Parts: sequence; structure tokens; C-alpha cells
Amino acid sequence: MTERVTHRRKFVAYAAMAVFVLVALRTPAVQGIIAETPVEFVTVTERIVRIPCWLVDRERCFSLDRFDPTCPQCI
Repeated sequence: MTERVTHRRKFVAYAAMAVFVLVALRTPAVQGIIAETPVEFVTVTERIVRIPCWLVDRERCFSLDRFDPTCPQCI
């Protein structure tokens, strides 16, 4: 008997959590955060890649822009 109650409570808790996540993902604020996350990840990665270059020579730094096909300087 207690096993069924425990399973039912877990099921209700997981279902409520799933509904909450789906409702939260529909809000514009959360969608904006999800859209901006990859851009921020690339920016932070580029800064980390540039650290050794900045330590050696600040004038000749490696840039990830040359991998960008839309970069006007790279064409």
C-alpha cells in the first residue's frame, strides 16, 4: 500500500515539474536567455583563447573572427 502511494506521489511530483518547465519555457524572458546563451559561450571562449596571446604580445592577437564566414575582413 505505501509503495503505491510513494509511486503516485513521485509521479505527481514529476508531472508537476514537467508542466512547470514547459510553462517556463514559453515565457519570452526564458526564450531570450536560451537564445543568448550560445552567443555568451562563444564570447567567453574567445576571451579565454586570447589570454595567452595577450600575455605574450597584445598587438598580434589571435581572433576567432577569421572562422566567421560573414566577417568582412576575412573575405
